[in-house]
Amino acid sequence: MRLYMVNRARNKIIRDKATNRIRRGELSRDFETRFSAHADHDLILLLTGVKAQERTAAAVILGQRRCPQAIASLCEQLGKEKALYTRIAISEALGMIGQPAIPYLIELLGKIGANQYRKLPQQGFYKKNYPLPRDLASRTLIKIGVPALQELQKASPQLERESLLEAIDAMGYIAFYHNDWSPEAVLLELYRKYDEDPLIIWKLLRAFQAFSSLEIRGLLEAVVLESSVPALRWEAIRSLGQIGQAVSPAVMEKALKDPHAEVRKMARLFLNDTFSRAEKGWMKSN
Repeated sequence: MRLYMVNRARNKIIRDKATNRIRRGELSRDFETRFSAHADHDLILLLTGVKAQERTAAAVILGQRRCPQAIASLCEQLGKEKALYTRIAISEALGMIGQPAIPYLIELLGKIGANQYRKLPQQGFYKKNYPLPRDLASRTLIKIGVPALQELQKASPQLERESLLEAIDAMGYIAFYHNDWSPEAVLLELYRKYDEDPLIIWKLLRAFQAFSSLEIRGLLEAVVLESSVPALRWEAIRSLGQIGQAVSPAVMEKALKDPHAEVRKMARLFLNDTFSRAEKGWMKSN
């Protein structure tokens, strides 16, 4: 009897999880097939349907067809969609449609959800990859890649602050993974323009990990040596480590002896590999 009750409880948990995934819009292949013959117009109407699975199916098929007529409706639904799998499918569809969707997505930057950074973080990012943007429109733009980078550079000077914060993430991410350094001048201009906005400066310091020019490296070292804001110091340290070129002994010493524990931690994690054996020996003797 006890084994029967355990199995019954386990089966109920499995059924509940499956039901929850369906409610969140998870799509099975046979479910998608049911809508594969629908016309584009009908699929666009289905994006606002009652059932999350049907909305997911519509988004998936419209993305596969790279249907430009669906862009406005997909973007509108992206802004209000609550079902997880459906939201992912809409983002993927817009990414597949590509360049025609870019202006619509730039309009959405910073306007979907509340997961974006609104203040400086309390700790650093310890992984060696470029952090995935929190903003859903930014995440969708990075799926499009370099074509989005070009449009973001043009739009950035006119963007409102909430949108600019997310545009910086997208530009940094795309530049990092596509080895495209074209936005460096735009990002440096933003750094000079918003020098009194700590959150924008922090985002730019993160984006600078994608660039290895002397100007960028000098700027990052100056932040380590001179900034009074710990989050800016540790982000500059992380970007220097990501760039991977040697830092000066003065910067290394300052970072490792920083009064803030998180800055020292980031220095140990990210600057060790940039320091030559001779320089490490210098540090041990001082």
